[in-house]
Amino acid sequence: MWRRNLIYCYCTSSVRMNRTPDPAKQALREKVATRIAQLSADEKKRQSDIVYRKVINHPFYKSAQRIAIFMSTDEEIDTKPIIAHIKAKGAAAFVPQYAGGKMKMLKLEPDDEKIMSLTRHGIKQHSKDQQREDALEKGLDLIIAPGAAFSRSGGRVGHGGGYYDKYITHLRANPSPPKILAVAFNCQIVDEVPMNELDQKIDGVIFADD
Repeated sequence: MWRRNLIYCYCTSSVRMNRTPDPAKQALREKVATRIAQLSADEKKRQSDIVYRKVINHPFYKSAQRIAIFMSTDEEIDTKPIIAHIKAKGAAAFVPQYAGGKMKMLKLEPDDEKIMSLTRHGIKQHSKDQQREDALEKGLDLIIAPGAAFSRSGGRVGHGGGYYDKYITHLRANPSPPKILAVAFNCQIVDEVPMNELDQKIDGVIFADD
């Protein structure tokens, strides 16, 4: 858990990362996307329900009061029940806002989900007019991250923007950084994922049939 009396400023200039397309990663993304597209709505719900129960019973989650989580699309584990549980247990939920090549985690206030706009990628996020607490003002205990593919050993391939890798790299430069978990469909789990020096490993991945 972060020390509460410290304020961390996430600046893109402090974490310089230049990414070039990796053919192996792109091939894996496409392969996994095809697998996900073949899942029925019922199967997605079955796996999402199992993942939800595993998340809320995970020790990292149980001890966390400030949690960053993503707003899921139809091609991802449904995070809406997890977000509802975060609020119900009296914790604070923070979700990504992508703007100007940078990702922030902003606090979800009541009814925000009803008024948030969609990005061109179909992801809900706060608009520039919605002033919300930045997670870095007081720190985070846990990040529940998205991604394209994962290995059981903590490897993660994202969707190509490098946003989470940059964010996690910055957090891990500070003492006692938050834990990082990912949630995934079974078909997103592979034996190995291609990673380079810019990629950040995660502390665990939660999926239905492990």
